[in-house]
Amino acid sequence: MIKSAPYIKVLDESIVHLIAAGEVVDRPVSIVKELVENAIDALSSRITVELSTAHGVISRIRITDDGIGIPADQISTAFLPHATSKIRTGDDLLSCLTLGFRGEALASIAAVSYVTMVTKPKESETAVRFRITGGEVVEHTETGAPDGTSITVEEIFFNMPARRKFLKSLQTEVAHITSILESFACLYPGITFRYLVNGLEKFSTHGGSDLPDIFRALYPAEAGMMIPVRGEDGNTLVTGLISLPKLVKQNRQRFLLAVNGRLVQSPAMISAVKRAYGSLIPGNVWPVAVLMLEIPPAEVDANIHPTKREVRFSAERKILDLLVRIVRKALDDADLLFLPVSTDENTQLFLTDISSPVPVPAGYETIGIIPVARQVCEATLAGYRTTSRQLLQTRLQDNAEEESVRDERFPDLFWIGQVGETYIIAGDKSGALFLIDQHAAHERVRYDQLKRQESQSLKTQELIAPVVLNMSPSEAGLLPSVLPVLSDEGFIIEPFGQDTWCVRGVPIVLGRYEDPQTVRELIGTILSEDEGPVRLKEQVLRLVACRSAVKAGAVLTPEQGMDIINQLSQATDPWTCPHGRPTIISFSCQDLAKMFKRV
Repeated sequence: MIKSAPYIKVLDESIVHLIAAGEVVDRPVSIVKELVENAIDALSSRITVELSTAHGVISRIRITDDGIGIPADQISTAFLPHATSKIRTGDDLLSCLTLGFRGEALASIAAVSYVTMVTKPKESETAVRFRITGGEVVEHTETGAPDGTSITVEEIFFNMPARRKFLKSLQTEVAHITSILESFACLYPGITFRYLVNGLEKFSTHGGSDLPDIFRALYPAEAGMMIPVRGEDGNTLVTGLISLPKLVKQNRQRFLLAVNGRLVQSPAMISAVKRAYGSLIPGNVWPVAVLMLEIPPAEVDANIHPTKREVRFSAERKILDLLVRIVRKALDDADLLFLPVSTDENTQLFLTDISSPVPVPAGYETIGIIPVARQVCEATLAGYRTTSRQLLQTRLQDNAEEESVRDERFPDLFWIGQVGETYIIAGDKSGALFLIDQHAAHERVRYDQLKRQESQSLKTQELIAPVVLNMSPSEAGLLPSVLPVLSDEGFIIEPFGQDTWCVRGVPIVLGRYEDPQTVRELIGTILSEDEGPVRLKEQVLRLVACRSAVKAGAVLTPEQGMDIINQLSQATDPWTCPHGRPTIISFSCQDLAKMFKRV
């Protein structure tokens, strides 16, 4: 049977609006972003964002500003698709400096929610109350209100149940909104922002402040590790703050880039900044940064994505080179010894306090390059005891049978030595050579043990001195959603004031004290990846295994090295660590002969 081709027809206008709305408004944070940008374009000096929650979802969003307002005869037009006051012709895109210009935001929001707008221009005697539901106008009346605009959005995605179904947890959605508002507060320090959730103020800023003041208000624990950045090249200006190498994050959540006031995502610009840091930070972390670029609008194209999150530059290489130069200069001016990574195979990078004619700020490390041959490595008593305790934890198995199980594929090795205080050198009877990453190997052993002990009830030890976590509003908003999993793994974390939590207990495997950065890394990972509870639990196990394993840089005795080898041979999967990195590599006699060109 021949199947006929499907009939082609033009979609109904209501369906077209829903599809278009899905490109601009995909979650509540999109609504907040678009409306705050409209308020900024309206020359507001005060912006208030209020969230209300009910039954596990965001039930209402209200954004109020004191901007120029919308004239009564233009309100209906403002909610039509592609209606805007920002541009008139295609040429206007070459000079447009406003955050919005597509005319899609209000129409898209109105298509998927109940919207109430109250607006009053300064020259008008009365305000207008305008209500629109699913794109249908239900009220257009006069009322009393102060100058500016207030927009209330309710029943978000009421006509798109599929979109509602795929929203994240309430805490995650609120945290995303908190994060975007923190970003706006940093990018526009001259505007007063006030943010409330269910009537409780999460944060507020004072208009007329500068970026360092705003950063101190939002992130007081990190403000002291930020340094200013400023540089220009012709008509391109870059300003902002970057972190000293000691302050890094596990994700790009706190890496803010703005072009002409618009928050953007640019992997090329992020890579340029990391290139400027060079070997000052590891390759798998990101510095904290707020970088603002001012570029003639004719030299940047913001019209390549419905949400304007991506931009293209007419002279991208010039801008990237400028970023590298000014970030590197800021680091140099901060009394950091900046050295390029050496390609000499006889050198290695390591963190140390080195003497220098330039004074180094107390508490900050610098990176030096020292020939390996000149290093003298000796095990200290404290280091020996720490390593012994860590190995003892994994040597004591649940029962004797498990201790004797050895992977038959694992070679029978003997200790030769240690290189770089990181890699164990071992050999076998065949003459093969083996290199074992001591941290990755013990991390695998520790992870396997933690997996076996998941059902045990005794996991927590209370800290003698509780650790206080001073968090940003977005981090503090997310923490309640991950507390159940953290508690299951042995953390005891309690509220300790606004945006502050107190860690009173940690998993027993971590020892007597654990750095607050452990919890911060978890929160940062969840903020960036939105993982579910199962994935989060796995991340907690991996992090605990990493923190309680023998460290790279620990000088081992032969007995300790053999202990790691023997424990690794009993692991479930001895070839990789929980993160997938190899634990052991080998060179057969034939491989060695080829290297020395004997065959």
